[in-house]
Amino acid sequence: MKKILFCSIALMGFLSIHAQEENDQITKVEIVKDSSKEYANAYGKHEIRLNALDLVVHPAFHIYYERIVNESNGYGVSLFANFGEDDTTYQNFALTPYYRFYFLNRKDYGAGGMFVEVFSSFSSANFQDYLYANKDKNEFQFSMGIALGKKWVNRNGFSFEAFAGFGRYFTKTDNGPEGHGRIGLAIGKRF
Repeated sequence: MKKILFCSIALMGFLSIHAQEENDQITKVEIVKDSSKEYANAYGKHEIRLNALDLVVHPAFHIYYERIVNESNGYGVSLFANFGEDDTTYQNFALTPYYRFYFLNRKDYGAGGMFVEVFSSFSSANFQDYLYANKDKNEFQFSMGIALGKKWVNRNGFSFEAFAGFGRYFTKTDNGPEGHGRIGLAIGKRF
């Protein structure tokens, strides 16, 4: 009986030591590569987009360039050129520098998700002057504003974004509006 009790205690001691060694091997796993920030720069720090909404609404070309600073910030410039004479826009040409702050980008590839954009715009506008027999009057306009939007970036580096905002003009005009909208549905590629 003493032999059985001794063998049982020895066996349990051996098994507990062996189990402890197996647990030590599991807890000694080290992270060799941290890829949590890897996707922020996976497709480069440059992005070019085309505003498809301007092509559909009126014959205009609106292209954007953005430099990705990190997964939460980016800055860039957009160029707008109106090719038609319609009543949907009064801007002929606009150069718009902007800065974006991205937030709520939990699982995508950096500089994506919801964003707030602060922009300024330098534009050439064509307003109808009703005081002088409806003759068109070209004017230079400067504005500043803010926009909100959301950007999606896929695994291939293609992006899609939707945004809307408003800018207020700082130059005085008698016949022009006090501000302008900034809306878009843009498709682009990060490189």
